[in-house]
Amino acid sequence: MFELTITPALIALTVIMIMCLIFILTGVNRYVAGIRKYSLNCSTADKEATEGSDGDVGFPAVSIIVYACDDDENLETLLPQLLEQDYPANTEVILVNDGAPAGVDEVVARLKSRFNNLYMTFVPDNSRNLSRRKLALTLGIKAARYDVVALTGGCCRVPSSRWLRSMIRPIAEGKDITLGYSYQAIVEIDDENKMRYTSPLSLWKSYDTLRNDAPYLAWAIAGRPYRGNGFNLAYRRSVFFNNKGFSKSLNLKYGDDDLFIHEVANRDNTSLDLSRYAMVAVLDSDPSALFRRSKLHYAFTAKFLPAWGRRLFALSTAAWWITFCAGVALSLLGWPSVYPLIAAVVLWLVLRLTTSLTWRRTSKTLKLPFGWAGVLFFPEIVMLHPIYSLYYKIVGRKHRSANFTWS
Repeated sequence: MFELTITPALIALTVIMIMCLIFILTGVNRYVAGIRKYSLNCSTADKEATEGSDGDVGFPAVSIIVYACDDDENLETLLPQLLEQDYPANTEVILVNDGAPAGVDEVVARLKSRFNNLYMTFVPDNSRNLSRRKLALTLGIKAARYDVVALTGGCCRVPSSRWLRSMIRPIAEGKDITLGYSYQAIVEIDDENKMRYTSPLSLWKSYDTLRNDAPYLAWAIAGRPYRGNGFNLAYRRSVFFNNKGFSKSLNLKYGDDDLFIHEVANRDNTSLDLSRYAMVAVLDSDPSALFRRSKLHYAFTAKFLPAWGRRLFALSTAAWWITFCAGVALSLLGWPSVYPLIAAVVLWLVLRLTTSLTWRRTSKTLKLPFGWAGVLFFPEIVMLHPIYSLYYKIVGRKHRSANFTWS
């Protein structure tokens, strides 16, 4: 049992496992860990700047554009959060309503007695053959009085009073665009801003969300921004108008901000803010439905975006499968000796523990539930993810025409 005959096959399989382990640990894991480090650095810098009273920063006046669609219940909480931001310059909130106006009218009427910088407009009912969200944002940006706009949604919560200050600071320092982050579709936020997990599949959704977000966050940190989050985004109006708004993607219903940021963002004009003060929570009465819609929309629009990050993560998943298969083959070919089995198990455990712990720490930073269950089942989640994603691609193809405005 302890005698081992070393053969070229055993050497090759061991080398393959080691090479895959190195690729995963120094490739994808490095990017994922970098997101957490960047987020902590952003939070530290934001806190230090705020404690220093931002003495040298001249903050511009800001128009906050809120796209709402039947979100009257949440607007009762969201609008005061926006109107009471700790921000040193003038602000206004422009609510663009794309739904039944009755409930929203009542909310806005109550709040207008307290705030004179709250305004509301509507998306015309007869607007059909276009993206209503694109139209709503265009209306809001054109109506804005100030040269900088911050975008969010009626289904959001802004837990921090420093959100606007944090998002606009890079623009005040010379940038044109600030990319923010929002966490969504996995948990509900109660009235005390505490997270409540709503599904036993929260772990799977958490991994999937981070896997989709990590590439664009990592590339933005590296100075190659190519996606944006419409629930948490700020830029100068001149960027919007110089690009002729969403004119290049008017044929598409979804992916507004992804495609827009891909068109206008670059290393010099864009900053990413991942501080905990700048994060926004996205709520929905049915989180599972919101998650499904987001998956289907992105499955379609992703093909219009650069594939660098997605390919790297796809190669990482392939490396997991290769490592697993090579470990099984190494154990079988080396039997009855237990040394190949021990080597395979050790390499697999090293990969499993280091990777799952890295993802767990970053998930926690980005407000995504992961927990120790994620550490326990991480390899299975990673290896089955391509099958899960393929399902959404197949479903998306069946309803492909729904993604175009001409349908």
